[in-house]
Amino acid sequence: MAYPRAFDTHAIDDLARTQGGIVTFRQLTAIGMSTASISRWTRTGGVWQRVLPGTYLIHRGTPTVAERLHAGLQYAGPEVVITGGLALHLRRLRYLPLAVEKLPVHLLLPMNRQVKSSGFVIIERTQRLPLAELIDGFPVAPLPRSIFDAARRHNDKAAVRAFILEAVQRRMLEIPDLVAEIAAGQRRWTATLRDVLGDASTGVRSVQEAKLRDIVIASDLPEPLWNPTLETLDGDFIAEPDGYYEDIGLALEVDSREHHYIREDNFSKTWSRHSVYNRHRIVAERILPITMRENPRSVVAAIKATRIAHAHRVPPDVRVIPATTPGRRAGW
Repeated sequence: MAYPRAFDTHAIDDLARTQGGIVTFRQLTAIGMSTASISRWTRTGGVWQRVLPGTYLIHRGTPTVAERLHAGLQYAGPEVVITGGLALHLRRLRYLPLAVEKLPVHLLLPMNRQVKSSGFVIIERTQRLPLAELIDGFPVAPLPRSIFDAARRHNDKAAVRAFILEAVQRRMLEIPDLVAEIAAGQRRWTATLRDVLGDASTGVRSVQEAKLRDIVIASDLPEPLWNPTLETLDGDFIAEPDGYYEDIGLALEVDSREHHYIREDNFSKTWSRHSVYNRHRIVAERILPITMRENPRSVVAAIKATRIAHAHRVPPDVRVIPATTPGRRAGW
């Protein structure tokens, strides 16, 4: 003889549907499910799985990114804000500190909340709980805070540089916003972040440009201006080279499909800029990312040779506006 259940499975399904497939122990018992039933449904071989303490996914298999986010929110409770790498993912940044499926669910909570980190969830109690923005239904920290928190937990400079410069390049972030975030927050674990900001503060706006800057700084070459705006003396836009030596009118261009894709440009336009340079008597030095990676000395040698060959030329009549100039008109 089958005995009627004391709980409504339809109510559980409806609840899970609104929470990304996640239900909690407290919610289940409120519906009328007993502790024994919860244990039976979530044990090995059961139809559900426990993903966090008191938090269950109502199917077996690997949780998706969205399911992990929902699980973290249900586990942490109210007044929670998503930050770090998954916040960058939700904001559609392409470069992340880790593969998205490996990123932890990093959550900010008020100081008075007593919740501990567990499993794939990092709980950080803070006195500076930011105002969340809803993205795809999730409460997400502002971008400067999300980058700040992501960078503090990853010491791979290349990875941190990639997502910071992507945000800057796509004009999702201003450098002063991130500087203010660092000043307001704790300095612990921010050495890599501050180092990357040193690149960005010079005008560098992409990973490839930052790699070129590393090569130049490690050599005896003078450092060029990074990403300046070049205009005619009448104020007409000419170009924004990746690097520019004003003393001889030498533009450095990293010819990279990936690099210029992010800059909302395209590869054919990259090449057409060189004819523009010629019209304005600007010398262009094209540099390939593969050369920077495999033979940086040859990059230095090529720049040196070009500088020597044009050492006595009269610089072109162009107006040079550094990337760090407030209110600069950008052409990319």
